Amino acid sequence: MKNSFTTLVATVIAGTLLAYMFCYQVRYDQVAVRTTFDRADASSVQNTPGLKWRLPWPIHKVTHYSKRLQLLEDKIEELQTADGKSVIVRTFLTWRIDDPLKFYVTLKDPDEAERQLSSRLREIRGVISRYRLDELVNLDRAKLKLSAIETEARDALASSLAESGYGLQVESVGISKLVLPEATTEKVFETMITTRERLAENALQEGQAQASAIRSEAKSARDRILAFAERRAQAIRSEGDRDASQEYASFARNEEFAIFLRKIQALEQMLDHNTTFVLSADSLGILDLFRRDPASPAPASRSATEGFEGGGR
Repeated sequence: MKNSFTTLVATVIAGTLLAYMFCYQVRYDQVAVRTTFDRADASSVQNTPGLKWRLPWPIHKVTHYSKRLQLLEDKIEELQTADGKSVIVRTFLTWRIDDPLKFYVTLKDPDEAERQLSSRLREIRGVISRYRLDELVNLDRAKLKLSAIETEARDALASSLAESGYGLQVESVGISKLVLPEATTEKVFETMITTRERLAENALQEGQAQASAIRSEAKSARDRILAFAERRAQAIRSEGDRDASQEYASFARNEEFAIFLRKIQALEQMLDHNTTFVLSADSLGILDLFRRDPASPAPASRSATEGFEGGGR
């Protein structure tokens, strides 16, 4: 019984060692390069996941690489913009192994790949230095050039890697951090204050110009209205003077008749709407119409008095 158990354990151990020597596994997020005496060719690359066969070392050697996207961040450094301002920038890039065979032949180690990419990533800062500060930091999105900078840097880095033949592919290049030094911040604030003051002055001048135009237009309209009203009033006065002249001419031909008509008009206004006046005969001059004149014939005076009494009734 003991021998059987020992045999089983020995068999399991031997099987495990044989599997380790003759098999290897490729995961779904990996790619493997199996070399023969440390030489690789197109058949050495294993992309499909699963269990693969191999010969023991040193005949076959297997190296695994990740298919996943990898991030590389550079350290923070200060640089000068095109307009002489200082900015503190941290850049990053994402990369992956595009050709495992080329990568194995040239670099072999992912750490060496990051060293090569870091040296090229520092060269990208020259692209940032060709832009002004207001193209890196601005409230107006239309004036920002960050997308153009990232696109230009990615294209330059991709072209450099294609010439090197490392088998690497750069997916994106960007700026992860952008900080303004204290001196640059003060200059930016001064520029912002100057710009706001200039905008305020322009707005004030524009408002004053509009106010002057409105006042001028209102004054012109007032002058036109007054001139029209003056002409109209002069026409009315002229027409009234003509009518008055005609009446004066008519009254001048018979002054007593004119005075009589005026008294009649005054009497009509006084006795309008059935109004009753109790007055003395000597209190108003208009009652002279009903007073007997000693120089006038008696029948005429009596006739006028009778006419007034009948009208009063």
